[in-house]
Amino acid sequence: MNLVDLSKRYLLNETEHRVLSCILQAIEQGESKINIRDVAQQSYVSTTTVIKLSKKLGYHGYSDMIYSLRRHTEEERSAAAGIDLTSILAQVDLPCIEAFADELFRCRNGCVFIVGLGFNTIASSYIMRRLATLGILAYDGSPVDMMRPGSEPSFTIILSKSGETRDLVDVAAHAQALGHRLYTITAHGDSTLAGMSEHRLILLTGGSVAYDVPDFFIGRTIILFEYILSRLVDRLAQSE
Repeated sequence: MNLVDLSKRYLLNETEHRVLSCILQAIEQGESKINIRDVAQQSYVSTTTVIKLSKKLGYHGYSDMIYSLRRHTEEERSAAAGIDLTSILAQVDLPCIEAFADELFRCRNGCVFIVGLGFNTIASSYIMRRLATLGILAYDGSPVDMMRPGSEPSFTIILSKSGETRDLVDVAAHAQALGHRLYTITAHGDSTLAGMSEHRLILLTGGSVAYDVPDFFIGRTIILFEYILSRLVDRLAQSE
């Protein structure tokens, strides 16, 4: 489960956040028994504090909290595992997906740039807002306005169905010149942007550019990114 979201929703203090992090980490690691005394000891609190946390989260007690958190975690895993990547990607490149998650994790205390033009701004705005729910700063305007020589190298994601949009190619070149890592989500693996990128994910989508026929690029971009976020959440939980 999303620790950051839970902390914000229930206004947890630093101590409560630490206890909940310990519990969620144990659940993520698949521990069959999560003893309240062990949780208290690892979190440097009393068992009473752990029980008070369960009440604050709306549970009847500690056992009820563990059962519910474990069930929600399993449901979230099942939902992520249920995404059929073969129906979204031209080639399922799991190492590339993991690399996306790694870069997002690496830049979690910096700024991630997401660039898309036209209808792709729908996806770029969605990605920016989703990262914000995890406490990660992202910017979906032109990174040229934000990138400065000497700044900390960051991570730029470009969304481009054709992979040939001139303005996006220029943005990519500018980002690379400043040492930023460049990743692209596109429908064409042989495009200019795909070739410039350190990693690229190739989406299956309609071949026509006409506006009166279905185009699945934006929808599949969002679904794909949700899967990448599921891998990022695992990393964030393990770092707590």
